[in-house]
Amino acid sequence: MLADQLGFDYIVGAEHHFSSYGFLPYPLLLIPLLAERTQHIRFSTAVVVLPLRNPIQLAEEIAMLDIVTNGRVEVGFGTGYQAYEFERFGVNLAENRAMFEEALDLITKLLSTENVSHQGRYWNLPETTILPRPITQPHPPFWRATSSVPTMAWSLEHGLKVITGGTASSMDRIINNWHLFQDAVELANVPWPQEFIIQRGVYVSDSEEDAKAMLPHAVWHTRTARGLSANALPVHAGRAMTELTAQVAEEDDPAFLYKDWFFGTPEIVAEKIYRMTQYTGVTYLNCTFNIGQIPHHKAVRSMELFATKVMPHFRQYVPDQSVYPRRGDAPDPQGYFAWEEGMPLTFG
Repeated sequence: MLADQLGFDYIVGAEHHFSSYGFLPYPLLLIPLLAERTQHIRFSTAVVVLPLRNPIQLAEEIAMLDIVTNGRVEVGFGTGYQAYEFERFGVNLAENRAMFEEALDLITKLLSTENVSHQGRYWNLPETTILPRPITQPHPPFWRATSSVPTMAWSLEHGLKVITGGTASSMDRIINNWHLFQDAVELANVPWPQEFIIQRGVYVSDSEEDAKAMLPHAVWHTRTARGLSANALPVHAGRAMTELTAQVAEEDDPAFLYKDWFFGTPEIVAEKIYRMTQYTGVTYLNCTFNIGQIPHHKAVRSMELFATKVMPHFRQYVPDQSVYPRRGDAPDPQGYFAWEEGMPLTFG
C-alpha cells in the first residue's frame, strides 16, 4: 500500500455510519486486508465508537487482529457524538460516557486476564476466557479520544495514549487542548514524555493556486462535522445535505482555513507544522488526506509530496514536552497565524 511504501507510521481508520461524512462503518474489519498487503506500517482507529459495540465480541476481535497483524494493531476508542448514528442503532446518546467506561473496563480485563466475570449496568458475563489470547501483553496499545482534563488524566494513569482535536478542530483548539493536556499530566502525576496525538486536514500541492482550489472540500468537512454533531444536518439517501451557500462562519472561511489547516506547497505546510511544534508538544500527527471529495489522484499526490518533502524535516523531531510553558506563560496562540504569504520560510 502507498502509505507503507512512503514511510508513514500508521494507517488510522475512523468509524462513521449512514452518511457521506464517512464510509467506514467498522474500521477494524479493514485492518486484516491492509496487514496482508503491507510490511511495516502500524494500524489504529480514531475511533471505534464503543457504545455502539458489544465489548465482549470486540475484545475477541482485537485479540485476533493482534495475531494476524503480528502485533501491529493499536485501537483508539471514543464515546461517539452523532445523534443521527446513535438513534439508528437504538442507543441512548445521553448514556454514551457510562457505556464507554464500562465497555473499556470489560475489554481491558478480557484481553489482559483469563477467567473474567462481570456484573455491570449494561453487560453481564459469567466466568469467561476469550480465545485466542493476544500476543501483545497485557493487550495492544489503546488510544482514547478526549479533550477533558479528568478523562485525559485517567487515560494517562491507565497507560492510554490521548488523541485530541478532530480534523475539523481549529489550531486555537489544538493549542488549548495542549495546555489542558499539561494540566492532565500534572493531575495524573505521571512523568514526561507522554504521547499527545492530534488530527489535522492536510493537502500538499505543487502550487498554492491548486491548494487554495481544494479549500471548498475543507469547508464542506467543517460544516458537515458541525451539523452532524449538533444533530441539525439533514441526511437524504445517505448524503449529508450540507449547505454551502449559507453565510460563511469564521471556522469555515476559506481564508481562515488556508492559514489554519495544513494546506499549501511542501514549504508552506512544513512551516505550519514547525510553527505548531513551537506551541504544542505534539508527538503524533494524524493526517487526513481524503477530505470532502478531493479527487483521488490529487490525494495520492498530496501524500507523496508530504512524505518526500515535508516528513523528512521532522523525522528526528522529538519534543522536550517538559520545557513547554504552561498556559499563563505561553506565547499568544494568535502568533501561530502570524505567518503570511511571502514571509521567509524555515525550510525554504
